[in-house]
Amino acid sequence: MSTSDRQRRRRDTLDDFFTRLHESREVCVYEAIERLAQAGEEVGLSVETLIQMLDGGVTLEELLDLIESKMASRVSAA
Repeated sequence: MSTSDRQRRRRDTLDDFFTRLHESREVCVYEAIERLAQAGEEVGLSVETLIQMLDGGVTLEELLDLIESKMASRVSAA
C-alpha cells in the first residue's frame, strides 16, 4: 500500500469516527432536551413555556433550579 493510500484510508477512518461522534452527541442532546421537557411538564411547565423562558433570557441553570424547586415543593406537599 502506498503512502497516499494509507493517508487516504486514515483520513476516511477519521471522517467516519467524527461522523459517528457527531451523531452520538446529537442523540445525547436530544435525550437531554426530552428529559428537560418531561421534567418541566411534570411541574406544570409546557414545552412552549420552557422555550419562552429560555428565549426571554432565563439560563438553563436557572430553569433547572426552578424545575427542581417545583418538584421539591410537590414532594413536601404530598
